[in-house]
Amino acid sequence: MTAAQEILAHNCQFRDSNRDDLEFKIASMRKDVYPFFRATAHLFYRDMAVLPSSPYTNAQTGRCWLVGDAHPANFGSMRDTGGAQVFAVSDFDEAYPGQYLWDLRRLAVGLLLAPYANKPPPDERRAAIAAMATAYLACMAQFRSTGAAQAFRLTEDNTSGIAQKTIKKGANGERGELLAKFKGEETGALSQARLDAVVAAMPGYIAAIAPSMRKPAGFYDVLDVRQRFGAGMGSLGKLRYYALLRGGAEGQVLLELKQAIASAVAQASPGVLPAASGDGHEGRRIALAQQAMLPGADPLAGYATIAGLPFYVHEKAPTDKDFKYQDIATAAELNKAAASLGMALASAHALAGQNFASPPATADIAAQIHAAVSSQGGFLAELTGFADSYTAKVGQDWRDFLAADARGEPMY
Repeated sequence: MTAAQEILAHNCQFRDSNRDDLEFKIASMRKDVYPFFRATAHLFYRDMAVLPSSPYTNAQTGRCWLVGDAHPANFGSMRDTGGAQVFAVSDFDEAYPGQYLWDLRRLAVGLLLAPYANKPPPDERRAAIAAMATAYLACMAQFRSTGAAQAFRLTEDNTSGIAQKTIKKGANGERGELLAKFKGEETGALSQARLDAVVAAMPGYIAAIAPSMRKPAGFYDVLDVRQRFGAGMGSLGKLRYYALLRGGAEGQVLLELKQAIASAVAQASPGVLPAASGDGHEGRRIALAQQAMLPGADPLAGYATIAGLPFYVHEKAPTDKDFKYQDIATAAELNKAAASLGMALASAHALAGQNFASPPATADIAAQIHAAVSSQGGFLAELTGFADSYTAKVGQDWRDFLAADARGEPMY
């Protein structure tokens, strides 16, 4: 199939439920190659399934829990359960076991394509790939020690540049921002039928939370629900709801309930994850991955079934802040930011290997990756070379998409 045909096949599953988001998605993809790349993880893993293996991978490193959609827009800061504001991965929709290198490759291509304020030349972008991958490998060497990954945090004290600014902004988030987000211009009221379906799904969501993590019953009382539009790129088309809960002593709580579909990574790792690992529920897969990959994960993360569809549930806290890669204005800032991304990704991989109680996972993934990278110089050269060649491939796919769109070929 052509890229346009694969985009159509992917988008048509949302056509009857969320056409407005699909139109916004296609309009955004027309504007620039980076939103096109963000929206097409399914094309990326189609290609990973057929590319030759790397000499820096093996069977054991292919059992790494991946973020799946590692690019600069999917990182940010958040409050962990210990009260620390940390910088980490922020999106787990595509989480699935596969070759660790696929996450690094997707992040490397994202670093080449992302729009930065200073519009850096290609050589500076390639240097950022080296900074990211070097920091990733250094963390993996560190995480071979018992307890090192569990103790690791990226905080205001050990970061700088845009990552540190993201952490500081999150630390200053106030609960009063919740209502502004809940009733913002990108949300809309639900029909009574959809509202009733969301409320009816809450008991199942609550029951699936581990008793030790469960809040008092009144905490989960639903005060109102709205639909969220126009969020993200890869997620556009999925149904997404905000539910305002009564909460506890600290005040009201905002939950996001996002429709969950199969991970794009599964195209390149077919059959790796037994259905029993997520009870056959894609929302549970995402919730488990989030809890396994984050240091001090969201205690409200879970899953629900709404009108027969699987959803991933998590808190939208005022301390959650997106990584503003667009603000990067110098080569030095870009390298610092890239190193922080590499460390955050390494943390997610190492933690998931230890925390995810699933047979496909390699518990000592940090040691396995460290051993597989026999030459750091060779590894960096291969990763940078891949990013260059695959960026050209994304550019060609984008131009083919634009041409098909101009011819009037349907995209959803």
